[in-house]
Formats: sequence, structure tokens, C-alpha cells
Amino acid sequence: MKLRFILSAGCFAVLAAGCEMGTGPDETVIIDGVEEESPEENTVVEEESEPVSFEVEEEDLTSDAAEKVRADFENGNLEQKLFEYEKRFSRNDGSYLGDTEADSQEAFIEGSGPVLVSAPHTTSHIRDGEQRPAEIYTGSMALLVHKYTDAHVLYNVYEGEDANSVAGGTYKEELGRIVEEYDIELVLDLHGAGRSREFDLDIGTNYGETVSEEQVELLTYSLNERGIGEVYENHTFAASQPNTITNYTWNELDTEAMQLEIHSDYRNPREDVESYYRMLESLVFFVENAG
Repeated sequence: MKLRFILSAGCFAVLAAGCEMGTGPDETVIIDGVEEESPEENTVVEEESEPVSFEVEEEDLTSDAAEKVRADFENGNLEQKLFEYEKRFSRNDGSYLGDTEADSQEAFIEGSGPVLVSAPHTTSHIRDGEQRPAEIYTGSMALLVHKYTDAHVLYNVYEGEDANSVAGGTYKEELGRIVEEYDIELVLDLHGAGRSREFDLDIGTNYGETVSEEQVELLTYSLNERGIGEVYENHTFAASQPNTITNYTWNELDTEAMQLEIHSDYRNPREDVESYYRMLESLVFFVENAG
């Protein structure tokens, strides 16, 4: 079976869903008592361009890991695991300062395969001298992708410099070491978008520069198959700034990367665990087929 999708420089979605451009203003929302504000440094407004079609060879895909996610969701184990994982970031009375007694601001869990999952905004962080809120549940989602796929994972441990904004820094140093030592071929950089955003997930690729069209196609297919339809490429957050993890990975480490901005609706499991599950299963399916 072949599935056909549409890609434009401004957005990426299933053909039937159409493509709507434009963004809403940044806003602050409250989830689990934590303020979360969409990042500003990559915000863009795109012009429409001619679409390009793609195909997915469904018979070549595997879903073993995704089926394990589904089983854990149905038996209740997933809900227990995700809250347990998120506690390491929400500690300090739910303030999302992270583990302030840790030796390093970032942590790496070795896995296998060519994919590295990155989560630099798991806790509050400092950008331009100001504290920015955590992009909550990106940490638990990264750790769960590792659990189900054995992908490598790099994540922020406690409040400190914003790895997605600062030039250089220890997070990027560790990223470079991992990419070289483990022959990483693709970095998925997880982020959280606010409630005002008019997408389910925005894939930042610096307008198609940082990753192949086939990877974008596969990820979009995985999301659409699980009822996540408002999937765009470079709709609002293009990862065009050189200090973003995605841009840095491509230009400095010569490795493919995607910045994934996940809407808050899919990161609010205390109110809607099913949406969190569908996003997680989509990412797991993608990772197990992206290598």
C-alpha cells in the first residue's frame, strides 16, 4: 500500500487536510501548575509554495515497539511509567528546577541504533538572563522513546543555560561527542509548543535543509495513522537560528536533525493521557523505522 502526502515550504500535511498558514501570538499557559511559554527565537511566518508529493511503502515498516506502547497504554502501565519518569524533572515542589544536586546539567543514556533523542527543555532554563519555564513532559516522552526503542537519549537535568539558544555550551559539546562516538545519523530534538499554536506538531527543518524529505514523510505518516492530523513543516518554528540544536547538528556535526514542537494538548497526560499516548506511539513507530 502506498500513501501520498503533500509538502510545501510553509507546511506539511496530508493532502486532504489542506494547509493553513499563519501563527498566533505567544502565550503563557498553565499545565500541572507550571507556566509554559512557546519559544520565540525561531518564530516565523511562511508564504505558501508549490506542494511536492511523497509516497510511503507501508509493507516495509515494522511496528513491534509501537505495539508494546499500545499494550502498556491499555493495561495502565504507561500512565504509571510516564509520571514516574517526569518526577525527575518536576522535583522541588513541582517547580521544574530538576535535580539541582546532579554533577552535570545534561545526562546521556546509551542505547543502540543510529537515532538520538534530545530533550533540552525538560526543566526551566535561562535564556538571555531570564528564567524560562519547562516544556513539560518532553522529558518523560524522550525517556519513554528510549525505553521502547532503545534509541540513545540526551536530556537536560536541571535549570541552567538554554542549550537551544546559547552559542556552544556543555549540552552541544556532549551532543557532538555522542554523534561521533555512536555514529548517530538522525537527531530528534523534542520541544513543547503553547496552547495558542494552530498545529499538533511542527517539524523544524530550516526549510528542508537539515533532514531528508523521506524522514519528514515517515514521521508525518506515523502521526497521521494515529489520528494526529495537523502536522506541518516549518509552520512556526523552523530551527533556522544557528544556535538551535537542529541547526547546529546539521551545520556543525554534519548529521540530520529535526526540531519537533509538540502542542500542549499532547503533553497534558493528567487530563488527557490518550493524546499523550498517541504522540508517544507515533514517535516510537517513527524511531523504530527511521534507522
